[in-house]
Amino acid sequence: MIIDVHYHVVTEEWLPENWWKMMCGVYAHALKEMGMEMSPEDVRRNILDTFWDPDGDNLVAEMDASGIDKTVILPQDLGHSYGASKTSIELQNQAYADIQKKHPDRIIAFAGVDPRSPGAIDLVEKSVKEWGLKGVKVHPGTGWYPDGQEGYRLLEKVHELGVPVLTHSGMWLGMNKPCQPIHLDIPLISFPNLKIIAAHLGRGWERELCELGAHRPNLGTDFSGWQLAAMRNYDGFCRALRAALDSFGPVRVFFGTDGPFFRPAISNKDFVQMVKNLPEKAPEGVSFTGAEVDAMLGGAATAWLGLS
Repeated sequence: MIIDVHYHVVTEEWLPENWWKMMCGVYAHALKEMGMEMSPEDVRRNILDTFWDPDGDNLVAEMDASGIDKTVILPQDLGHSYGASKTSIELQNQAYADIQKKHPDRIIAFAGVDPRSPGAIDLVEKSVKEWGLKGVKVHPGTGWYPDGQEGYRLLEKVHELGVPVLTHSGMWLGMNKPCQPIHLDIPLISFPNLKIIAAHLGRGWERELCELGAHRPNLGTDFSGWQLAAMRNYDGFCRALRAALDSFGPVRVFFGTDGPFFRPAISNKDFVQMVKNLPEKAPEGVSFTGAEVDAMLGGAATAWLGLS
């Protein structure tokens, strides 16, 4: 079984307009570096408009084409950084619950909320207990700390509910310091039964995250968002992944895409195949076993998410 533990179903109304404007600029700059001129307006029309997927049907079709059996979808509450979206985060969580109900054998939906949002604790409880969402997605990069008062209180509630949490970790386009993995340490100790997935291998703090993972058995990581790095520096990608496996063990390192945002660069099908090819195509001095690859692609997430 192949499981993508990190995907964002989006519509234009679910994320702030300032976020989409920023993304258009990022894509336009990246394309220019690759020798392709495209204005932010062209990016909006030709790339971002292909992302909209209010009922998850496009995602399921993409999964079928990629050989992905199940996907964890993660809403994002970015209002504190980029301004309010047209659709409230409560309605977005309800929409995610509806997508999960529509595709119960393929989609696993998490709740998402900024701990500073009004009623954040109540929304998490309602999302899990009433709407059946299977975990919680948080993003400290909007300006709060997992070991700070607001973040700690939210994680305490998630621990009480008995579901896993997936948090952004590593560098990104917003605030970076709150995303440093060390800020997960106190919650990991305080809530030893709370399973936390630190996304993106702690990008920029890979070594710190690996050291933390070696000492905290309730911490896992995904390598979503590493597609461009893998394409530009395959050797570096393989070495980072090997270090994660050595520190966490294969039972706590998970495949993810951070879709749909990397789709224009590499398809999920090609990224899956790249991971499958690791035992045969790893660079000199790095090795992967078939069992490790099977675990990363789905076996580990099956156990971690309680799907078996």
